[in-house]
Amino acid sequence: MAESKEPQKRSLGRGLSSLFGDDVVDEFRSTPPGTPLVAPLSAPIKQALTAEFADNIPDNQRVWQIDIEKLAANVYQPRKQFVSEKIQELAASIKEKGILQPIVARKIGQDQFEIIAGERRWRAAQLAGLQKVPVILKEVQNQESLELALIENLQRHDLNPIEEGEAFQQLCDEFGLSQQEVAQKVGKDRATVANTLRLLGLSPEVKQMLAQGEISAGHAKALLALTDPIKQRELAKKITSEKLTVRAAEKLVQTATKRSANAQGLEVNVAAKLVKGLQDDLAKTLGTKVEIAYNKGQGTISVKFYSDEDLTRIIERIKR
Repeated sequence: MAESKEPQKRSLGRGLSSLFGDDVVDEFRSTPPGTPLVAPLSAPIKQALTAEFADNIPDNQRVWQIDIEKLAANVYQPRKQFVSEKIQELAASIKEKGILQPIVARKIGQDQFEIIAGERRWRAAQLAGLQKVPVILKEVQNQESLELALIENLQRHDLNPIEEGEAFQQLCDEFGLSQQEVAQKVGKDRATVANTLRLLGLSPEVKQMLAQGEISAGHAKALLALTDPIKQRELAKKITSEKLTVRAAEKLVQTATKRSANAQGLEVNVAAKLVKGLQDDLAKTLGTKVEIAYNKGQGTISVKFYSDEDLTRIIERIKR
C-alpha cells in the first residue's frame, strides 16, 4: 500500500487544554514539526507552567523567601564558636553571588522561624545587608532539630571535638538516647561516640585548647590518662610549645603516670607506717586492742572491750 503523504497531527495527550488552556495548546499545535523543545517559550506557556508546578510543590519542599529578622538562631545549635573572619568572607561572597544553598528552618510561632541548619549563612546575610533569605521549612520536634543541626555540621566537618561531645551528651541527657542510638542517628560507630564523650572529662583549660585546635583529639585522648587537672594542663602546654606528636605525647603521659603512681605508692606506705605507730601507741595507753582504718585523712578508730568492767576501765582512761 502506498504511504499516506498527509502530515500526521502532533499528539498532545489528554487533558492539556484543561491544564494549560486552549490558547496555549493552540500555540503548541501551530509550531512547525521538528521545532526544538528547548526553543524559548512564550509568556503564556511560561506562566502556565510556573503556576502548574508551583501548585504541585509540597510546602516542605518549596524555597520560601523569608524576612531575615523573622529568623532566630537554633537553641539546639551544636556549634558554639563562630569565627568572625570566616563569617565576613562568607558575607562578601553572598554580596557577590547571593545565597546558593537555602537555610533550613522550622516554624515556632506567628511569622517566627528557628534555624535548623545554615546559621553561618544567616549571620553572613545580615552582614551583607540582605532583607530576605531563601528558606526550606521543615516540621520537626526538638530532638530532630538537634539531630539535623548536628548531622549537617558533622557532614561539613565544622564542629570541633568538644562541640561534638556536648551535642552527643545532650542527645543522651535531654532525650534519653543510648550511645548506640546516638551513633545510629549521626552515622558513626558507637566506639567513636564513646571516645568523643570521654573528652568532656578533660579539665576546662585543656578542653578549651582542644576546641581552639591547639591540641588534637589524639593528644587529648592521651591526656585523659592523667586524673590530675593541673598535670593535664602542664602537659598540654608542653605539647603545644614543643609541637609534640601524638606518639610523643603518649610517652610523656606514660612517664608522668608512672611517676605519679610511684609517688602515690610512697605516700601510702608512709601513711600506713604512721597509722600503725599511732594504733600501737593507743593500744598501749588503753590496755586493749585498737584498730585504725585510715583513708586519705579520714577513717575510724575501733577499740575492743571484753566485759562491762573492761568497758568502764577504758572509758575512765579516755576521760583522763
